[in-house]
Amino acid sequence: MTVAGALLLLPAAASALVAIIATDGHFRNAYASGAYLVAAVIFGYAALAIIRRWRGWRIWAGTIAWGLIALVVLNLFKPPPPPGIDTSFELPVVLVTITFAVFVLIAKRRERRPDFAAVFDG
Repeated sequence: MTVAGALLLLPAAASALVAIIATDGHFRNAYASGAYLVAAVIFGYAALAIIRRWRGWRIWAGTIAWGLIALVVLNLFKPPPPPGIDTSFELPVVLVTITFAVFVLIAKRRERRPDFAAVFDG
């Protein structure tokens, strides 16, 4: 599960980078910058919760994984791009996103639950 948390730091870093870029240059958009900053905080906190096994880390892992799956499914219903736009990069991104989300869900399922009775029985 630590690998899933470490991999979740990648979207957090990418979101933070986009938030920084959205405030400079040609892409000045405060709403986009704020949205990506919020996404970076959510992904970062979820990654730390998963890596450190904080209380509620299973909820964070499941929510992030199912959220990514929902984003991919909702992306299927967007209007088609105008002619002449190259969409060849879209399929690998979708496949990597789905693969990562399924990996997190499987890793969460296979993670052993702690045995508190062994700790507190004396």
